Amino acid sequence: MKILHIAETLKGGLETYLRMVSGFQQNSPVISQAKFILPGPVEWLSSQDTHVVPTARSPLALATYAAEVRKIIRKERPAVLHLHSSIAGGIVRAMALFGQVPQETKIVYCSHGWAFDQIGPSYKKSIYRWIEWLLSYCSDAIICISHHELRIAEKFGIKRCTCIPNGITPALATQEHAALPKTSPHPRRILFVGRLDRQKGIDALLESYARVRPDFKLIVVGGAVRNDLSLAHSEDIEFKGWLEKDELDAAYRSCDAIIVPSRWEGFGLVAVEAMARSKPVFASAVGGLVDIVEDTRSGRLFPLARLDEMLREIDQLSDENMVRMGRAGREIFEKKYTADRMNSAIVDLYRESVL
Repeated sequence: MKILHIAETLKGGLETYLRMVSGFQQNSPVISQAKFILPGPVEWLSSQDTHVVPTARSPLALATYAAEVRKIIRKERPAVLHLHSSIAGGIVRAMALFGQVPQETKIVYCSHGWAFDQIGPSYKKSIYRWIEWLLSYCSDAIICISHHELRIAEKFGIKRCTCIPNGITPALATQEHAALPKTSPHPRRILFVGRLDRQKGIDALLESYARVRPDFKLIVVGGAVRNDLSLAHSEDIEFKGWLEKDELDAAYRSCDAIIVPSRWEGFGLVAVEAMARSKPVFASAVGGLVDIVEDTRSGRLFPLARLDEMLREIDQLSDENMVRMGRAGREIFEKKYTADRMNSAIVDLYRESVL
């Protein structure tokens, strides 16, 4: 079975997702070939497995992108096209609607976060919902990355959906299993990881931290991508910028808990990364986070409007409770969010689609 993945962007957690999928599929006895159409070369794929098609968002650039993708599809003749995110998903499924994809090729689509579930003008969200509903008829299967995504897809009549939650690589799970958290002297170290933009709620976190002035040290890992916020840096907060894999792992290991103050979230990969490392998660009660974090068991869920109260609660929690929640999160991770579980489910879905 030949698989061709198409991703118009590699922003956010999508590159991590594709990296895990590629490693599994290129060693799967069920899959004879797994190739990728990407906007640029990546170090985790060989050149013979990568078609580089640069992208931009202008109409002419998108038309050029579509023409190049069509040529590659005709050359490769995959059994399954796996489309990632709304731009690639929209372009290729529109091509299928007009008969420009071979009829024998099956289409599997994953939005990696519905565009109509984000904060924005109502008219835009309505347009996105209509487009996703229409193009669902050009999909043989649609992967929702969280039960939250599946629920809202069903609510709006989007067809052929199945939930396959994101997962973390087995190697990471093995490395972290023996390293359960230990009590640490105050001040605690609370970690934020993500883009410094409005979606991730970093502005709300910094403002709340300045008001409450909690005893814990706030560590911020990440950088601006969309440049939709102006953030004031403080000497009381440690800004680390983007970190390489080993440095990020060290930041996770050295912290006492993770805070995820997102305004919306299709899944919430940072929460799973924290749980894999036995760290409690304090997250806003939005999107896929409500499915990942079990309130009072593996962390706490809170309305973003009550972020001040959450920061005070982090201060008040005992070391014992922090460790207990971290261990519970690790147990939940092992049951639900391993990469093996995710990848096996994806391959099973391919087989069902092709048969």
